[in-house]
Amino acid sequence: MALGIVCIVRFIENQTVQNDMSLSTLPSPHYRRIADMLRMTLASGALRAGDRMISARKLAEREQVSLPTALEALRCLEAEGLIFARPRSGYFVRQADAVPSMQVDRQLSGPVPVAMSAVARSLFSSAETRLVPLGAALPDPEWLPTEALQRALLATGRRLDARGQSYSLPPGRADLRNKIASRAAQWGARFAADELVITAGATQALRLALRAVCQPGDAVAIEQPAYFGTLLLLEDLGLKALQIPTDPLEGLMLEPLAEAIQHHRPAAVLASPTVQNPLGASMPVARKQELVALLARAGIPLIEDDVYGDLAGEGQRPPACKAFDRSGNVIYCSSLSKTLAPGWRIGWIAAGRYHAQVLQARMAGEWAGAPLLEAAMSEVLSSGDYDRHLRRLKSRIAEGVKAVIARVEASFPPGSRVAMPAAGFLLWVELPQPINALEVHRRALALGIGVSPGPLFSPAAELQNYLRLNCANEPTPHLLNAVGQIGALCHELVRVG
Repeated sequence: MALGIVCIVRFIENQTVQNDMSLSTLPSPHYRRIADMLRMTLASGALRAGDRMISARKLAEREQVSLPTALEALRCLEAEGLIFARPRSGYFVRQADAVPSMQVDRQLSGPVPVAMSAVARSLFSSAETRLVPLGAALPDPEWLPTEALQRALLATGRRLDARGQSYSLPPGRADLRNKIASRAAQWGARFAADELVITAGATQALRLALRAVCQPGDAVAIEQPAYFGTLLLLEDLGLKALQIPTDPLEGLMLEPLAEAIQHHRPAAVLASPTVQNPLGASMPVARKQELVALLARAGIPLIEDDVYGDLAGEGQRPPACKAFDRSGNVIYCSSLSKTLAPGWRIGWIAAGRYHAQVLQARMAGEWAGAPLLEAAMSEVLSSGDYDRHLRRLKSRIAEGVKAVIARVEASFPPGSRVAMPAAGFLLWVELPQPINALEVHRRALALGIGVSPGPLFSPAAELQNYLRLNCANEPTPHLLNAVGQIGALCHELVRVG
């Protein structure tokens, strides 16, 4: 019954939202019509939790559309948390949430200075290396393909010999750039190898992008809540944050963004349209196209942070916004830190029409790369090891997320809400008032447990009653007991409050 109500409410909302900027006057695409029909089927109760959905092929035949159109309709429901995919088995109806879904704050505010580095410093300085890892957004080291990485390092070390100990000069090794461009072309990217610059992780790529298009004092539109690394960059560069309401299922909301453009004219939009951190939201393909078109018309660059993109989708990942960029207005940033080798610090940026500015900034700053790591990464991407690893990783993540959600449902206080991630390994949890997430963090540290409190994800250290939990760890009894301990702490703080 709860699932049916959620489906009907979302269907009504989707039908009644008005677009102040006239984002599109075209008829609804076929996949949206099919997705709406499937939502109504779920709302009717005809299918129960765990039931198999109609296959994409049969759906395409029944609705007389192409197979990609049918798949996109199913992926819309997957992004909304209504169904889930099992490798080589198809789509299944997701169980109704025992924990209520996250609500969206649609209120739009003006640009604000970012002042949260003191909070970040206090939290990071108190962290220890042997905490139960529910805080940092990193995959379990045991889940990484260590043997494949070591093989690649040994092979490239022998091949490069002394050259591997030198510098890799901007824009980075050509073999790695060629491989990245080739893989990106599979999801529709429109950039060549010579349009890429290799960076020291995605954070450096984002910094280069912001420096290329912004001046101190400018406003940058960001998601609400936002990744704390983004906020630290804005603070360090003297930029203001213009927070845009973000839906826990469909990501950045375009109508408030259009309003913000009218009233505040940001210098750039920085967003993660695929698997947003911390919500786990992913924009449907059509909304990504609308976002790219809106910003192209406005002449405002989109800085796309796509570090979690490879974790989305069954088999072939969904396209990033960069796939729909026709004018070079999208500055695409990504890395392999969340999926393959965090410590190697391999990232990249495809800056479109801002390529010259980005390359100049790369050469003027920390410009030297590591040729051995770049060459080894190219070999891993070429060998097929990465794709095999991704399939295993996504399966493990799905089990980890399921296990942590079940423990949250069983142990957190009534009134807790969870943003159910369509992909990725992060859970964003709203705690009932008057719980203070910073106090939860402090008490959890004393128990040897790491969590990320909500104030890290707000430019003014707000979001006092939110937590982010990392689910990319083996769901051992020890880890799940730690989740239960966090729930017990929250129960205690409710009583004290």
